[in-house]
Amino acid sequence: MSAILTVTFNPALDMTGTIGVLQPGDVNLVQNYTLHPAGKGVNVARVLSDLGANVSVSGFLGTDNQDPFSQLFAEQGIADHFLRVPGVSRTNVKLVENAGRVTDLNFPGMAVDQTHIDALTESLLALAASMNGSYWRAVYRQVSPPNS
Repeated sequence: MSAILTVTFNPALDMTGTIGVLQPGDVNLVQNYTLHPAGKGVNVARVLSDLGANVSVSGFLGTDNQDPFSQLFAEQGIADHFLRVPGVSRTNVKLVENAGRVTDLNFPGMAVDQTHIDALTESLLALAASMNGSYWRAVYRQVSPPNS
């Protein structure tokens, strides 16, 4: 299988909790929750790795909460080429009510400037050049700015 690179500009830590019924303006007790690295390109890389593909990931990753991502990539055998930038990658909170209604709270991520964009571009070009005639197929690219 050919090498696959996913590029995720705005990865996230997804926290999903279940509650009886959301009561806005009140204290709500979460019954249970999960927390895991996500973002469309990260999710695609995880699935492709599970299917046996040779997968690499790149994009921007906040230094302040990079550990869960690094751990996932190591556990799944995914080559990590993320550019670390100061700050935190975004967090998404999903509250799932027992009746199935879902409320999403999406927080902003780290700030990325032109210097970071230039560094990522150089990194991606170097990765492509190192393939010695092979090619990377970008299977998903999230194009929303990191602060959206």
